Amino acid sequence: MSDPTLTEHSTSVEVHVGRPPQVVWAELMHPSARWMLGMNVESDFVPGSAITFEGHYMGREFADWGTVVAVDRPRLLHFTHFSPTMGLPDVPENYHDIAITLEPDDSGTRVRVDERNIESAERAERARALWTKALGTLAGRD
Repeated sequence: MSDPTLTEHSTSVEVHVGRPPQVVWAELMHPSARWMLGMNVESDFVPGSAITFEGHYMGREFADWGTVVAVDRPRLLHFTHFSPTMGLPDVPENYHDIAITLEPDDSGTRVRVDERNIESAERAERARALWTKALGTLAGRD
């Protein structure tokens, strides 16, 4: 059953990384991970803990935040995300819901990002483009 407080806008992006899940997980957890479009991600990755995202995008500095929802190393990182640049009130119903899953396969890891509760179709397309770029970098195709 779907959560009635979430919007209908979402996006999913998937990529294959030619490394085992443990190696991909280590890259995901690195605070200044290059794959995350140059942003610094800080958290202790314990469910209920804060997660912050800081960096520069299109010449502007930003600081976003959220909460770690679930962690299952090295298979799942689930968190919420809020950005003041969205121009929305900082209330739970305006947070994006993001799950990054890692599935081993014969030649590495399939990495998938599902982002839900995006405020508009336009922003969902923008999120898809950003996740496509981020996962391409993670896979070594930047």
